[in-house]
Amino acid sequence: MKKILTSLTIALTLLMTMGAKAQVKSYFGFFGGISIPQGNFSSVDYDNNKSGFAKKGLTYGLDGAYYFSKNFGIGASITYQDNGELNQNDADSLAAGYTKSYGADQSTVTAQNRYQTLNILLGPQYTFTFGKFLFDIRPNVGIIKVFSTPETNVLLSGITDQTGTFYQRGGSGTVLAYGGNLSLRYKLSDNLFLTLRGAYINSTGPSITNDDRTHEIGRYVTKQPITAINTTLGLSFGL
Repeated sequence: MKKILTSLTIALTLLMTMGAKAQVKSYFGFFGGISIPQGNFSSVDYDNNKSGFAKKGLTYGLDGAYYFSKNFGIGASITYQDNGELNQNDADSLAAGYTKSYGADQSTVTAQNRYQTLNILLGPQYTFTFGKFLFDIRPNVGIIKVFSTPETNVLLSGITDQTGTFYQRGGSGTVLAYGGNLSLRYKLSDNLFLTLRGAYINSTGPSITNDDRTHEIGRYVTKQPITAINTTLGLSFGL
C-alpha cells in the first residue's frame, strides 16, 4: 500500500510539474450533452423506496474558471438537466407491486411530471497543460434547484380501507449537492477551445409527500436522491 501511495504521489507531482509551464487563461464556455442517472436514481425496483425510475436525458449549461495563479483557479457551472418521466412499463411495475403489497384485486397507477433540475456548483480547479491539450480537475459543492419530479396516482380495487386514489406528490425545492468535473480542452486558437466534459453530481434530493393514503403499506417514498453523470461537448473562450 505504501509503495502504491508513493507511486501515485510521485506521478501526481510529475504531472503538476509538467503542467505548470505557463499561466493558464481564465475562460467561460457553454456545453450540451447527455445526463445519465446513477444508482438509486436510475433504479426501477418497487421495493426500494429510493428508486427514482430516472432516464437518460438532455443536459446543457455554462461553465467557467478564474485562475489566480499559474494552474490554480476557482471554477463554476450552471447546468440544466432533464431525467425524464415514468413510462408505461414503470407504471405497470408499480401497479403490480402495490397489488401484491396490499393484497388488492387490482391496482392502477398513472404518472405525470418529470425530473427537471438546475445545478449550481463551484470549487477549486487545477489544470494540467500538455501542448494544445488542457486537463481540468475540479471538486464541486453547491445546490440543486429541483423544479419537478414525477408524481403518481394509485387506485386500488378490493381494499375496503383504501377506496379512494392516493398520491405520491412530486418534489421541488432547493437542496445541497456535491460532485466533481473532469474536462479535456483542445486549443483551436489562442482563445478558443473544444471541450469534452464529464461531471458527477450527487444529492439527497427533495422531500416527497404522500396524500390520502390510509396505510403506509408497500412502497412509501419520503425522499428522492439524485445522482447522475453528465457527459457533454462544448466550446470554451479564453479571457
